[in-house]
Amino acid sequence: MINRIFKPKGSRIYRWRYRLRSEDTKINDISLGTSDRQAAERICAEKLRLLEHERAGIIPLKAARDAAQRKLTEHLGDFLGDLRRRGKSEKYLANLEFRVGRLLADCGWNTAKEVTADAFQAWLRRQTEMKDKTANDYLEAARCFFNWLVRLGRAGFNPLLAVEKVKTKAGRAEEIRALSDDEMLRLLAVAGERKTVYLMAVHTGLRSSELAALKWTDLHLDAVTPFARVRASTTKNGKSADLRLHPELVAALRELRSCGVMDDEPVFRQIPRIERFRRDLIKAGVAPVDGMGRKAVFHSLRHTFGTNLAKGGVASRVAMSLMRHSDRRLTDKVYTDENLLDTRGAIDSLPDYVGRASLIASQNLGASGQSVSSPVATSDGEEVDKTIANIGGSRVLTLPVAGSHSGRNGGSGGARTRNLCRDRAAL
Repeated sequence: MINRIFKPKGSRIYRWRYRLRSEDTKINDISLGTSDRQAAERICAEKLRLLEHERAGIIPLKAARDAAQRKLTEHLGDFLGDLRRRGKSEKYLANLEFRVGRLLADCGWNTAKEVTADAFQAWLRRQTEMKDKTANDYLEAARCFFNWLVRLGRAGFNPLLAVEKVKTKAGRAEEIRALSDDEMLRLLAVAGERKTVYLMAVHTGLRSSELAALKWTDLHLDAVTPFARVRASTTKNGKSADLRLHPELVAALRELRSCGVMDDEPVFRQIPRIERFRRDLIKAGVAPVDGMGRKAVFHSLRHTFGTNLAKGGVASRVAMSLMRHSDRRLTDKVYTDENLLDTRGAIDSLPDYVGRASLIASQNLGASGQSVSSPVATSDGEEVDKTIANIGGSRVLTLPVAGSHSGRNGGSGGARTRNLCRDRAAL
């Protein structure tokens, strides 16, 4: 360990040279800013105390302490700039800036040390008209911001990490429904110039923002297996994806593209908004709201894509990959409309237990030595269950025989009887 103060030759200001651990390769040399030895020793002792407390984790690092003095609005600007450099969409950045900025203004947070979980929950209680999902979006935006501060050493911890998300009401995630095959056919029949964008959405599951960002250079229609490459900067999860295109979609896209279209131009000049999609539904005779109160919106086409995968028997893990979800439960519970699944056919495929149980019981009785009639074969070769009557009180039952009369004795039923007199004589 090196720890001493000194005055360099020709200088009036004391300096501190130190190395706290022997394994450190660098020897630090800083100015103490005073020419008085007692003052220099006091400043040196204070700096040494802070360094030891930082190493022990008693206080945050100096970078975090300096960052704590900066305004959160300045940190927010750096945060958005970092996300923009990493390729996040402008819509995503705008939502983050609005939500975090509103929280900072409404809660009166100027620096990181002023942010508390109690203040956030008090703000949330004042938002009486805010929906549960929106409240969770605000919490997620703030958490993302403070996680970034922690990663860069600008904050010691995330003060909102312990805040739990609001539990959404039952069925709220199912308010958007999928379209049936008949409804989809009627919608495409009246869509006109919007037919291709509807086909693209229902055959790929792309969101409206992803469709709007799609360019002709992203489509590979002449490949052996035509596909669309979705750029990472346009997706919700920030990952690129290659989506195989349905044959009827490939034909529609080839028809849509004219000779003079450039590769960097958008595939769809305009994505139908809420009212335009609603008018198309009404024109097609599709109810915008069904009897269960669920809505049909443009995002319903993504729900239809997920439901069609389930109806087609696609494995859940494969469907999750095609939907580009990180959680299989989201694919199964939210984006699969159980009302459109073939539940009746599933019930019909269940085994018949009662009939099989009766057969097993009959076999068990026969194995235990109890008198159980055996099936009697008819002359046509078919087996029938027929009980042979006991004759004359004898305990010996007649045996089943084939129903043919050729060269055999017996009655009209084809059952050959014992000669009782001969049996008694033998006994």
